[in-house]
Amino acid sequence: MLFSTASLLHVVVIAQLVAPEPRPLLPRPSPSVVRAVVHQNVEPAGRMLRGVLTLGIDMVESAWRPEGASEPEVPILAFAETGKAPSVPGPLLRVRVGTPVAITLRNRTDSALVIGGLRPGSGLETDTVHLAPGATRELRYTLEAAGTFYYWGAFVGLTPNDRFWKDSQLNGAIVVDPPGPVMKDRILVISEWFFLGPDGRTFEIASVINGKGWPNSEVMEFMQGDSVRFRVINFIAFHHPMHLHGFFYQIESRGDGRVDTAVPANQQLLSNTDLIPAGGTYTLRFEASTPGNWLYHCHFAFHIDETGSLHGAPTDSASAAAGGAPWHRVHGPSAVPMPADMEHMRGLVVGIRVKPKAGYVETSTAGAREMHLYAQQQPNAFVGGAPLRSYVLQRGDSAPKPDSVVFPSSVIELQRGAPVRIVVHNNLPEPTAVHWHGLEIESFPDGVPYWSGLGERVFSVIAPRDSFAAEFTPPRAGTYPYHTHFNDRDQMTSGLYGAVLVTDGPRDLAHDHLVVIGGRGPWVERAFESPYGAVNGGTNPRPLVLTAGETHRLRIVSLHPDWAVNIVLQNDSTVAHWTPIAKDGADLPPALQEARLARTRMGPGETADFSFTPSQPGDWVITVHAAPGGWTATQRIRVIAPPPRSAP
Repeated sequence: MLFSTASLLHVVVIAQLVAPEPRPLLPRPSPSVVRAVVHQNVEPAGRMLRGVLTLGIDMVESAWRPEGASEPEVPILAFAETGKAPSVPGPLLRVRVGTPVAITLRNRTDSALVIGGLRPGSGLETDTVHLAPGATRELRYTLEAAGTFYYWGAFVGLTPNDRFWKDSQLNGAIVVDPPGPVMKDRILVISEWFFLGPDGRTFEIASVINGKGWPNSEVMEFMQGDSVRFRVINFIAFHHPMHLHGFFYQIESRGDGRVDTAVPANQQLLSNTDLIPAGGTYTLRFEASTPGNWLYHCHFAFHIDETGSLHGAPTDSASAAAGGAPWHRVHGPSAVPMPADMEHMRGLVVGIRVKPKAGYVETSTAGAREMHLYAQQQPNAFVGGAPLRSYVLQRGDSAPKPDSVVFPSSVIELQRGAPVRIVVHNNLPEPTAVHWHGLEIESFPDGVPYWSGLGERVFSVIAPRDSFAAEFTPPRAGTYPYHTHFNDRDQMTSGLYGAVLVTDGPRDLAHDHLVVIGGRGPWVERAFESPYGAVNGGTNPRPLVLTAGETHRLRIVSLHPDWAVNIVLQNDSTVAHWTPIAKDGADLPPALQEARLARTRMGPGETADFSFTPSQPGDWVITVHAAPGGWTATQRIRVIAPPPRSAP
């Protein structure tokens, strides 16, 4: 994630929150280099000459602004189509399957480089070209396999996963289209620039999609009813939980840059959040059925806040002496105030704007059931004086006391097809928001500050001592998360997350069990993941009680904003078997509902439902381990004997 897991041990032993480190001075590009432009991967590079795609690709020293025009500029190496400006990402190679390709590579930098990936599907064990400074190499081959692929560059001796700063943006997409009609698509390249300060501890990161970080990244526009396809390429050296607001999608293929494998139609499940591995590719498709403003973004909070941004980083000696803009900390007795312009999303986010069809009318919520949800805070609950925060559902006629909390936040149970009006009251000393993650609802109540909505009707924030009514009708029964979408990392690690269960009737609580995974205290230091995690509010909460010989539903909600988690259900001697039945709130296709070993990996924002039938009484445990390496929490399960049958 942000730093090596081994370094995390240093954080765990800290008995109090750590003051922010001064930000390192950013390296500056040479004044003589060309500025790299942003490339949206729409127009393919090269030209066709007698049936052959002919293309020149240069590697050049460049200057790059990964954010706005007034934000810091940093040095990179970049790909450029010969005769054109360098771009991030590099030129798009897009042809029909079976097209011959002639590429001329020119290394115009002072460094020896290795270029890889240009011949996907060729069967070569190694697909790399070594180029000395000033060297030129010509490649001729035929692209024989359809799919989503990529090429990359690095300093000699490195691989795509070992690149950090100057060579980190030597990335480009390759799309090989099959014969016949081709559906329009968008290609999204995820990359990151990383600079380690001279002290070996402080660092700066710019996290981008197609060369820009939010709010300067692209806003894609579609019409209501459009069928939309994304080809997503992850060039960062670890997995990313990518989440689509508002819609379910189907993954049509998965790849690793060398091979792209189609997912059989009967195994194309519906989901809205998935982990894309390092070097992985996904092709996904969805219908833009509901108009409004939506997002597609990484669900690691440090990739959508100022942690993954160069905003405020010192660029000269004067700003370095001033320390640059401090990284915010809003918890603890020595808290540094958060600059107002850092309260919003940054980094690995792209916007989606769906225009309504003529005559569009929002789904009616007439006769909605009204519920009241309170954002509450209990001070000094965690290490360093950090507060515990949670959403508390009102029970009965009286509002909960302002400092009363539940952990994790209250479970919200709704009925499919029944409109609801959830009034969220903010009793915190800072703004907040609520995102109904995965629910197919209108845009305005979706809960992204200064974005969710349609036209001029846009949600802002829920200010302290204010309230907001989220009105919607849940159309699908399933297991969903809900969580803050303001100051995400800080508020989520402190407890502002919970589960929404949409059902067709009352739950059978003897056979329907909920496991909520999330934060359990502050993230301590900006440079490190939070060392604290919880399952159902603790590291070893009270056991779930199941009856032997009966089938039970286990609903698992993963919501820790810093971690993906490995989950296993086992006893002292064996790993159990369970049957997956739903993902992200949608039922799985029958082909995927097969019994398997009870192991899974989940990223923040994912939910998964399993059926489990213990054969005899005994003790089991669900072990949750932050991946790769981190905190561990367990949820014990006690299996009891069924009651004796009464005599006939």
